Amino acid sequence: MVATLTTARAGATPVQSAEDMGLLPAQMMVASVENPAPLAPLAQTGWGAWEGVPGAVLATSAPSVTTWSRDRLEVFVRGDGGNLLWQTFAGGNWSGWRNLGGGLASAPACAAWGSNRMSCFAIRQGSGAVWHMWWNGERWSEWQNLGGVATSAPAAVSWGPGLVSVFVRGTDSKMYQSWYNGQRWIGWISHEGILTSAPACTSAGDNRIDCFVRGSDNRLYRRVWDGKQWAIWEELGGGITSAPTAASWGPNRISVFARGDNGNMLHRYWDGSRWIGWEDLGGNIASSPACVSWGANRLDCFARTVDPVFNTDQGLIRRFWRG
Repeated sequence: MVATLTTARAGATPVQSAEDMGLLPAQMMVASVENPAPLAPLAQTGWGAWEGVPGAVLATSAPSVTTWSRDRLEVFVRGDGGNLLWQTFAGGNWSGWRNLGGGLASAPACAAWGSNRMSCFAIRQGSGAVWHMWWNGERWSEWQNLGGVATSAPAAVSWGPGLVSVFVRGTDSKMYQSWYNGQRWIGWISHEGILTSAPACTSAGDNRIDCFVRGSDNRLYRRVWDGKQWAIWEELGGGITSAPTAASWGPNRISVFARGDNGNMLHRYWDGSRWIGWEDLGGNIASSPACVSWGANRLDCFARTVDPVFNTDQGLIRRFWRG
């Protein structure tokens, strides 16, 4: 194995309970596990065709997508000039892009941690630190500096009520983690291993985190927090050319995506007992994909494209799977 991802345990562990981010009380909705209905095998159900995302936008980063309700998507991307752009899909309609400013130097990473509650993270221009802003149901906060020195875009995940973790690659190419425990930010802690991409993390249940990275051999690796400790890195194969993305679409169900060496979006998934894949989902994408699930047996994926068939110049495209 060429990659040097090695066994490690973080020196500190996330706390296991919290209320909220000091704003308004909110009941946590983990959209990926909110409906424990019987799950169909992913490969036996259907993907829709790629389609353009409405609204003219010059995307200059990979997108980020999160959800806090059924049939709702919150999509973010860095636009021309480095500003954070935000668009909502709800009830079958798109809101149109809104400019949140910010002067970003990286792709954003956003996660919902409660009903109508979200956090976004990014590296800002002129600073290698990780910055954070949050939505309290009515308005966005100012940017907050969380420190650190990152060499990748961040990854964000909520793993319990009011709890948020953010991960980045550091200057030593290791993965670093900080988290909000309901009262304050903790971190940073180091995870051993050499990353050649931004990390991607998801939660398939309360107090569980699955993180994915590209190793120095361009293969996919996974590390799991089980509520007590971090497991060793596990190799999942593949020959990927982008950072991965991950989404949970039901209890103990995870899909992971990345751009392959042919430019298409590749996908494999954990069916509860073993890994299935890879499969080629096409798309001719120009960025890392971003995927989320707003309910059992549902996935929505987004990516930047330069394919003229979508009549968009570096805009976003979307493909969804329905079980």
